Amino acid sequence: MKRRVMHVALSLDIGGLETVIKELCQRLDSSRFTSEVLCLQGYDPDNVEELKARDIPIHLMRKRHKFDLGYFFRVARLIRRQGVDVLHAHSGCFFYAAIFARLAGVKRFIYTAHGLPILNRLQDRIEDNLAGMVCSAIVPVSEEIRQVLKRRMPLAKGKMVPILNGIDTDRFRPFADAAERQRMLARYNLPEGSFLVGTVGRLDPVKNYPMLLRAFARLPRGSREPHLVFVGDGPCRRELEKMAEEMGIAGRVTFLGRQYRVHEILPLLDVFVLSSITEGTSVALLEAQACGVPAVVTDVGGNGFIVSHGENGFLCEVNADPVMSRGLLNLKEDGQLGHQMANMAREAVLHGFSLPVMIQNYERLFLQNST
Repeated sequence: MKRRVMHVALSLDIGGLETVIKELCQRLDSSRFTSEVLCLQGYDPDNVEELKARDIPIHLMRKRHKFDLGYFFRVARLIRRQGVDVLHAHSGCFFYAAIFARLAGVKRFIYTAHGLPILNRLQDRIEDNLAGMVCSAIVPVSEEIRQVLKRRMPLAKGKMVPILNGIDTDRFRPFADAAERQRMLARYNLPEGSFLVGTVGRLDPVKNYPMLLRAFARLPRGSREPHLVFVGDGPCRRELEKMAEEMGIAGRVTFLGRQYRVHEILPLLDVFVLSSITEGTSVALLEAQACGVPAVVTDVGGNGFIVSHGENGFLCEVNADPVMSRGLLNLKEDGQLGHQMANMAREAVLHGFSLPVMIQNYERLFLQNST
């Protein structure tokens, strides 16, 4: 009999967490699993078209008000009605999903931690420990996350099952030829002949994008003039636009906003940058590397596991603007170095971050008996 897997997330917007959910829904062995998604806050209709095309159910269950205690019972009824065998929660809803799992009596409850805990109040730690007692397995997507969660939830450290994120390297790949590159430059209105520095992610404080602007502003102008590309939207957009204006670089910074075909943009970049304060195993970074794009990233979370300093990119400390800028400058001025790092970047993803391996690891976890 097939196992019914329900993924629980705050939302299905654009991001790495959501990409993992979508890949699992579409790629789990259909002879052994069925998939559906429960969103607790909302979802982007354009971002779930692939799931709807495959008739994968997407449920939206919001609280009616802050003290809506009946909410947990309504969600539990939905889970029972759908005959869910595996409840798979993702970052942001661990405690709520644990309550759902207990009330619905699901056979197996799994939680994937896509990043480090953001809140560290006593209440948050208590909730995580209670949820850790209920769950069958906890999946940290990087070694740093595993170590932090072991300290945060000592009674659940034996339940840790690390699984690295995997990337679709057929979709995320370098351009086949120069003509394809020219078409994409024109489609996204990006300048030809520039040194394109880019990043993909929500414009959120945790991404620390002011550091990226400061590092970019240090780059000298001239031949192959540097141009910075932000892909994504979020609460910090206006602040970043204002900062670019004040620094006198607004004419060389493009905000592309929300994009659904990132695989067309990433291969345009000469270098991919993350200035984050914290990361898990960044899907955006892996996608860029799969496209043969060297990276300059802060040495946080799984970044140092993906990027080998001096081989497929450069690492720097958080807010070390001069160091980040120096890494960008090295790639700008040394075309041979960029070419070598580009080849190493794709090879690293092909051999170390296989999408089929990620799917197989989750399938194995979903098929285990409840504990």
